[in-house]
Amino acid sequence: MKKFYAFVAAALVSVAMFASREVVPSDADLAAYATGTYTMCIYNDGACNGIVLNGTYAGWPNAADHATLLDFVAVEGFEGWYVVTWEDATDPSADGGVQAKPIQLDGSGLFNWDYQLGPDAELIRGTADLLPGNNGTEVDIKNIGAGIVVIDVKSWKNNPCTAVYHTYKVSLVSPDCNDEDYVVPAISGGFNGWAQEAMTMNELKTAERQQAELPGAVFEISFRAAEGSEFKFRSAAEWGADWSNELKAYNAEDDAWGAFNGGANLVLGEETDIMYDLGDPDLYSWNNCEKPQPVDSTVYYTVIGVKVPAGAPEAGVEIIGTFDNWAGTAMELLNTGWYFAELNVMGFQEFKFREAGTWNNEIVYAENGAGLANMKFEQLWLDDSYHGTPCKWIELDLSGEDYVWKANWVAPEEGIENVVLTEKAQKVVVDGVLYIIRDNKMFNVQGTQVR
Repeated sequence: MKKFYAFVAAALVSVAMFASREVVPSDADLAAYATGTYTMCIYNDGACNGIVLNGTYAGWPNAADHATLLDFVAVEGFEGWYVVTWEDATDPSADGGVQAKPIQLDGSGLFNWDYQLGPDAELIRGTADLLPGNNGTEVDIKNIGAGIVVIDVKSWKNNPCTAVYHTYKVSLVSPDCNDEDYVVPAISGGFNGWAQEAMTMNELKTAERQQAELPGAVFEISFRAAEGSEFKFRSAAEWGADWSNELKAYNAEDDAWGAFNGGANLVLGEETDIMYDLGDPDLYSWNNCEKPQPVDSTVYYTVIGVKVPAGAPEAGVEIIGTFDNWAGTAMELLNTGWYFAELNVMGFQEFKFREAGTWNNEIVYAENGAGLANMKFEQLWLDDSYHGTPCKWIELDLSGEDYVWKANWVAPEEGIENVVLTEKAQKVVVDGVLYIIRDNKMFNVQGTQVR
């Protein structure tokens, strides 16, 4: 009898241990966990820390911890399988739709972008698009369908469980803005949650450089991080302490300035003493390399009216910008076809227009589908008075053929034969005329809906 019990116990252990990548939980097995509209189940290959979900449901926060993120929990009876369920208000038909991805926590239990999904993840069951991410080192999960999605995590972009840590010293010869001023750089990366951390200038090296009449100022910083960690340079405090002031480089072939390193993140490797000599002002600079003029901090009562392109969204139109911390302010539709809003703003503050509640449908240029650049109130203000109070007016007509709503935009006629369309759009020829069909609507090549 004892032998029989021993046999049963061994069999049970064998079953439990066999529950791995080869034994995938069924939807019935996951039903108790799938309490939200969306559910993701993953096979955790090689992770040793907690795993969280980041995505459109939370606005893709750059959180130093995971207070706003969701934790994956173990699927009972299936070793190595983890699941999370959530709600998401994103329009599933928007570009990219509902998006989310699993990310490991680092050894301190903190959120770290360096530890997201690797490029070879495999969709086992459910609806989702697994697309190549940044530099081919990660995978983006988009257009996630309602219900249960099951993914085999074959690898992680970087794995904190096997990470090799070093103390790095990074030096930067920062380009001068002009003969008298320089930008104080900062370095941010996955190792500090992409927060701002000012670099310390080495006065001696800078003095020697100036004595030799060499351009640029020298900065350096030491920190501990894992091999494979990514980072960028940006300004620390002067001329915009944010991501608007990054390094840029001159491309002689194109005779144009662009983002340094093509805008891609820099990657830490085995070398621990790293120097970036970017002092040549003819080859390197900063985006905001102009000393700012004093700004008018007066708050002005402003009335803004905009006439939008045809096909305005049913959800309404809102103005959004730095004045409301990019939260969105509703605009009222007049019977004249104009939308207007009354605001208290400062002249240097920026704004744009979009469909209420979503960036998936903003006003774009009909020529290339690119969104309009941010506008400043002071660039468009008309002076007036309102019951003796200083008042500013803006009348902006965007209803002409140069503009269109993003949801209605299709490629222009030139080069349209080579346009790569999404699965939701296709080209058709009717009576010798080329059209595009998307979302059961027909558009001509200028982007005008014809049916």
